Amino acid sequence: MLAANVRAQDTQPFTVSGEILPGACRISFPDVDLGSHLANVFTGSHGTAYVDFSGTVSDCDPLILRVAMTFDGTADSHNSGLFEGVPGVGVQLVRVVSSLNVPLPPGSSTQYVTADGVYPFRARLLQSAMPVSVGRVQRPITVSLTYN
Repeated sequence: MLAANVRAQDTQPFTVSGEILPGACRISFPDVDLGSHLANVFTGSHGTAYVDFSGTVSDCDPLILRVAMTFDGTADSHNSGLFEGVPGVGVQLVRVVSSLNVPLPPGSSTQYVTADGVYPFRARLLQSAMPVSVGRVQRPITVSLTYN
């Protein structure tokens, strides 16, 4: 009897995958003081003067070509386009594009065509309802970056 050296053979291909992602960037925003204002000037749709400030994106990985910023915070209960202030007065945040003020309501995003840079913004207090309450406005706004 011939002894056959029989072996069973089966093949199974598999895929190896991965992704090379860009690193991160640093982001820096200052605290913004909108000043003190008398409640009696808010008699309709009053808004205070804008306060200019800038956000800085720096030290980006070379693979990051552009960034988008998302602004999160509690919305004003009377005007969802404003961040919460005190009852009757909210905080309006805008992106400065040339000489235009582009509103950034809570939860909104804005895209930039570059990564590293100094980006101009403005904020002010804006009446959202009557009556206006008195009190200190001190609300956090969280900025998140997404890349490319």
